[in-house]
Amino acid sequence: MKTYRFECRSTPNGFTEWASVREDGAEVKKIDRDVTQETVRQFRERVGAQLEAEGYRPEENQYTL
Repeated sequence: MKTYRFECRSTPNGFTEWASVREDGAEVKKIDRDVTQETVRQFRERVGAQLEAEGYRPEENQYTL
């Protein structure tokens, strides 16, 4: 199954966020958000649309802004 999920982690310099792209439960790609270029909402909308066009779907319990 082709799915994706958004993950974030606290770092000493603030939060970092990325999209984890998975096929059959194994991560195949990671897309990082550039915090200086786009907001969380812009990142999730852009990456979500891109991945859904490629046939991926959000994992259970994922939300959008």
